[in-house]
Amino acid sequence: MKRGFTLIELLVVIAIIAILAAILFPVFSQAKEAAKQTQCIMHMRQLGEAHILYLGDHDDTWAPVYNSTSTGPEFPRTQPWIGYDTRNGGGGGGFYGDIRRPATHPVQPGKIDPYLKNFAVRQCPNRPAGWQMAVVYGLWTGCDSRTDCQRQGISSSYWNRNPAAIGREYSVGAMRQVSGGFLAATDSSVQEPSKTLVMWEHGNSPPACQFLFPPDWYDNPPNNSRLIDHFHLLHRGGAVTVFADSHVRRTAYFALKRSWFSVEKDFYPE
Repeated sequence: MKRGFTLIELLVVIAIIAILAAILFPVFSQAKEAAKQTQCIMHMRQLGEAHILYLGDHDDTWAPVYNSTSTGPEFPRTQPWIGYDTRNGGGGGGFYGDIRRPATHPVQPGKIDPYLKNFAVRQCPNRPAGWQMAVVYGLWTGCDSRTDCQRQGISSSYWNRNPAAIGREYSVGAMRQVSGGFLAATDSSVQEPSKTLVMWEHGNSPPACQFLFPPDWYDNPPNNSRLIDHFHLLHRGGAVTVFADSHVRRTAYFALKRSWFSVEKDFYPE
């Protein structure tokens, strides 16, 4: 007569399966997250390459964050650096639309759009449901003097520590704010391309951000949970970042340096 499993044997088998599942499920989850991050890196690399192509066609000048170029009567009279639905509500400060809301109108073409294969390359699979994308361009903006900075509302507590930085901290796409948008920097003016952030992943209503410009910091960004979560929005412990030499890497919040956000760097302590 065939002997079946006893209750104890069945319980032992079930316990072993449960232990294996507890071990393997986190591994599978990490592998899935790693795959998504790899896809994001590939997408961000294409965005970086689009900027390089834009430079070649525009006299060595980076794409401005936005300016008054017309892209058609159905769109706002300012063109962003990257295309998205600029008529879905939200906006402010010269920006239109909200990249954190679903697109409800045709996408307004952006400056670098002619160099992108499709809209999907600007989308991370980890972005919150309904968001058009979660990528931003640096928005540190320069000015000509302390008086000019005050007139434009541009100020940082860091300038009290380092007055030489007044008006000289700016991103590649926001060298100066002018009527209708921004003037961008030339590529030859970027002092250390491999240490100059161009864009990165995180959540903001327009596709541009200056979240770490106002605070007083240099080597270590503020230990502020809101700022950390802002930067670590899509991936555990870091964001995919693109630098001016077009290299792409995952960067943790506390690895950031203030000088990375600025085109000019010779006034920093290092």
